[in-house]
Order: sequence, then structure tokens, then C-alpha cells
Amino acid sequence: MEKFNLVFIDDNMRDLDLDPFVRTIADLNTDAEVAVFTNPEEGLSYILGHLNTRMIVFLDCKLDGYKLQGIDVLSSIREKTSLLYVVMMSANNLAQMHTSSIIRMINEEYICFFDRNNNLPEDACRVIEKIKQLWNVRFDCVLENWLARHVADAQKVVLKKDGRGYTWNDILQELRNQTKLGKSFEELVNQYYIYQFTKQN
Repeated sequence: MEKFNLVFIDDNMRDLDLDPFVRTIADLNTDAEVAVFTNPEEGLSYILGHLNTRMIVFLDCKLDGYKLQGIDVLSSIREKTSLLYVVMMSANNLAQMHTSSIIRMINEEYICFFDRNNNLPEDACRVIEKIKQLWNVRFDCVLENWLARHVADAQKVVLKKDGRGYTWNDILQELRNQTKLGKSFEELVNQYYIYQFTKQN
């Protein structure tokens, strides 16, 4: 099992050992490194510092006592990457949320919604499993798996652009951070494989 980061940001959660919701999810996902944050700024800082890893973030919509709300954290994440999966969660009725926040949430990619009132930790685990299956087909995740099996190739320069050489590790980071180079490289690879399949037929 490949390790991944599982991050919870919720003003009402206790630490990993004390919160039964988080503890159950952690026990059912032994391949996860779990981090819990009640302060959204600390949670966001952790996320932005680990963008080059596989990560799923469970993010509370309403963070009482904090200026930074769930939708603000989501927006800050999306400024850096569109690849990271975020599970927005709330114990409140959606009708209590501002319409503008709901619209902003819906318009983001790689996002799920989890109703804390009507779902169990096992339901959250099903969401996690679904995301892990999607990792098997996403280009950055496929590349990461390949590099884990071909460690010697990780530092090979595979692309030269603007006088700089990029290794596979560099490319992976560019993909995860969704830089202009990362996006153009993924597009190039997709076009190449479409061409190769077309050529074979």
C-alpha cells in the first residue's frame, strides 16, 4: 500500500487519538498519514508545504472563531494546484450556507461534499477509496508510481526548456503544482499517446 496524506481541518475536531470520527477513519486507512488541524491557517500551511505528495483534505465549511473559512482555504489551495482532492464537510444544513459559497464550491474541480450529520466514518472511507481509484488513472499519480519502481530514472533530465533541464522528479512537482510547464507537459504526453494509438491502427 502506498502512503498518502489525509488532512482534516475542522474547528470542532480534537487530535487524532481523541476524535472518534478521525480515529475510525485512520484505523480503516492504515496507508494514510493523518494530520488534524483546528486552525485553518495552520492546516493550509501544512497542505501548501506538502503539495508534492498524494493528499486528500477533509475541510469543514464553517470554521467558528476564524476569519478564514472553508471556502477561503479551498480557494487558496486552488491558487496553487487543481489536482488535490478536497472533501468539503459540514454538520450544518446546506441551506445555512451563503449561496455564493456554494457556487464557488461547485465550480471547483476534484471536490466532494460530505454531510457530517447524515454519514458515518465508513461513508467517508468510501469517498477516500473512490479518490484512491482515481489516482490510478491521473497522469501525475501514474508518473509517481512509475518513479517509485524506477528510482534510478528519477534524476534523469527528460526535458530542456529556457536553458534549464528538468528531471522526472522536477516534472512531477510541476504537474502537482499545476504550473504552466506541468500543464503543457501533460498535454504533450496525452497528444503523443493518442498519436501512437492512432498510428498502430
